[in-house]
Amino acid sequence: MAWGELIGLLVMLAALFGGSALLTRRGGLPTAAAPLAALALAELWLLAAGMLGALRPAGLALAALGILGGGLEAALARKKGQRCPLAGALADPAAKLFWALALALAVGLFALRPEFLNFDEYSFWGTAAKLTSETGALYTVCDTGLPWQMTELAALPLASFFFQLFGSFAPWRAIFAADLLLLAAVAAAAGCAKKARLAGPLFLAGLTVPTLVTVAGHTALLNTSWLEFLGDLPAGMLFGGAVAFWLAAKEQGPAARWLTLPVLLLAANVKSNTFVLGLAAAGLVALDAALFAAGEQRGRKALTARLGFAAACLAAPAAQYLLWNNYITGLVRRNAAAGGMGDTASASLPAVVANGLKLLLGLPAESYFEARRDLFWQYGGALADAFFHRKVSVFGTGAAVAALTLAVFLAAVLLAPGKRARLRATIFAAGSSFCFAGYWLMLWLSYAFLLKDSTPENLASYPRYFASYYSGWLLLALAVLALSCAAAARPVLGRAAALAAGAVFAAALAVGVEPQFTLLGVGGGEYAAVRGELAVAKAAKEAIEPGQKAFLIRQGDEGFSWFLFNQQLCPALVYGAGGATYGAPALVEGMAYSAPYTAEEFAALLEEEQVDCLVVAAIDDIFEESYAALFADGLAAAKGGPALYEKSEAGWAPAASLNGEVTG
Repeated sequence: MAWGELIGLLVMLAALFGGSALLTRRGGLPTAAAPLAALALAELWLLAAGMLGALRPAGLALAALGILGGGLEAALARKKGQRCPLAGALADPAAKLFWALALALAVGLFALRPEFLNFDEYSFWGTAAKLTSETGALYTVCDTGLPWQMTELAALPLASFFFQLFGSFAPWRAIFAADLLLLAAVAAAAGCAKKARLAGPLFLAGLTVPTLVTVAGHTALLNTSWLEFLGDLPAGMLFGGAVAFWLAAKEQGPAARWLTLPVLLLAANVKSNTFVLGLAAAGLVALDAALFAAGEQRGRKALTARLGFAAACLAAPAAQYLLWNNYITGLVRRNAAAGGMGDTASASLPAVVANGLKLLLGLPAESYFEARRDLFWQYGGALADAFFHRKVSVFGTGAAVAALTLAVFLAAVLLAPGKRARLRATIFAAGSSFCFAGYWLMLWLSYAFLLKDSTPENLASYPRYFASYYSGWLLLALAVLALSCAAAARPVLGRAAALAAGAVFAAALAVGVEPQFTLLGVGGGEYAAVRGELAVAKAAKEAIEPGQKAFLIRQGDEGFSWFLFNQQLCPALVYGAGGATYGAPALVEGMAYSAPYTAEEFAALLEEEQVDCLVVAAIDDIFEESYAALFADGLAAAKGGPALYEKSEAGWAPAASLNGEVTG
């Protein structure tokens, strides 16, 4: 095993612990909320440095600040006879659980060494993280081998970069980074309860949320909610976690309250289509800050300060988003000027929102949107039908998840001590429900005008898109319940409610999910096929000379394998058809994901793309019948296994076997 990967990750985990201790001691944060703030500040610092071209020095500075700063604080505290801040960073029960689980997760993932399994992990998320780690520069400026610009938001690749700073890139460390964001959000929510008898069950409930909202009944398929490097669940959990952070920090003084801003920025910087979740979190925090004063925020001057803070909460995510868009616009223009595709969007987001609202109100819209008016309403009906009838979670339909979430809010309202606390809990319930309606509208517009691989009869990725909101909504409800449990007029009722929440969520997990198909029981077998392909890709990387252009032949591919190989080989791999079955037109007619070329056309394609070598990963009878004449050995080497071919006077000749060693 590559022990350096684990040691490097533990060094950065120690830096995060030191940074959390600093924020607790200097910022007054509750220890359960401090890790989320430390991660948010690290991401913000790395984002700024990456956009300025100084990513790796910024990462090293973070490591030094966390480790040396935490050690210095401990030394100063000892000199003054004060409690060690490193021990103080474990004061809250939820903080103890967070750090214990973080260590267990690091060791467990190191032993399992999971690979990326999802298409999107190879087409963007994992590739962006790998490029950023290996080049020390933001993926946006890296040569990806793709004919388009990588423009997705940066929080997840930067979180991975933080934990990949020392040692070579490893997918399991990227997955750990995503999981730690989920854990930090859960800790912030459970930390609102403070006492162990309350925080423990609520922490357990929060831990189950990502799995519960992504498993629609019993299944024999692996659930990757804690084993993936995708933006959907982190975006949702950070939505709930950001509001939970505010609830935990609000009464801890001005410094702690202002640390909510970087957490909101983190929540808004995960995915473009979940940016609205960051705005929703900002809106809920702003509303609570404006309506309900903290203990020391009384009087007219304090009201002005609260309103200013609320305005800052709303403005900060929007400003960050605009800054990123301006940065990306410059890169896209540069890419287009250099011969790339530039911006390929069919409609801008503001135009989609404006014209979608016009259609909703029955007003005339621009021609592109007017032509899709009927389709717009068909998608609206399909979404409503799916909400009430399509199972998306262990609890059942989206309507069932919403009902459960509102039931948790109701329990928080009933437990809250006094009218003010009950009103506050009610506003969180109503406000988050209003935000759900806004998120629904955003997805409605996306399906109607932006998503190209969907129809009203088959809503593409419907469970995944809604899982983002459901996970954050449930976590937010648990955080509000935690506050009510901690402040309940009759403590025994608070303890009973916390235990009930933990029991209900744990029972749902036990009854609705097979452990062997989750992080709790996954083995290496689930990764065998991917590891086999990765072995071929890594062998190709060793065999291809710097500066050579390679073309992938992988018959039966629907795009997944091409992006897997590109993640290892970029920028050497030529896009071609981007993953397809190549063959003579008559042989592939009617076949999905096919690339019809005669032998002459295929040879011309390779010549046009200036291909130096062919990575022949898998062939079939179609390829052999169509193109064997182009190969000096009639594809004899490829029949024996994956092979690398290079140009020769007699045609494409075998240059090396690509039967690489399978690791993991």
